[in-house]
Amino acid sequence: MTTNANDTLISQAWRAQKDGKASAAVSEFEKILAQEPSNIDAHYGIGLALRDSNQREKAVEHFKRALELVTDADAPRRAAQDEERIVVNTPQDDRYMMLTRMLKQRLAELGS
Repeated sequence: MTTNANDTLISQAWRAQKDGKASAAVSEFEKILAQEPSNIDAHYGIGLALRDSNQREKAVEHFKRALELVTDADAPRRAAQDEERIVVNTPQDDRYMMLTRMLKQRLAELGS
């Protein structure tokens, strides 16, 4: 899948979620994950849509997978901090920290 096609699907999925069409959002996020199983945004989005569809266990699975992916992606920055090396904070670093907080909050809300 090309980046443009992926961006289009992400936009459609988030629009469906925003419009309260959780089942349509799930379907769109599933298309993305079929092509790109490690897409953090799609795991987070499908988790929200599944939560809104009262499919809590499936939502938890996707939130946990997104948290794993964020943790893996953020590992180099965290390792550098542990070794007390100077690390330049980038927008990507900020994104991973924000996603980590959001995912932990979602998991806590679902009792996981």
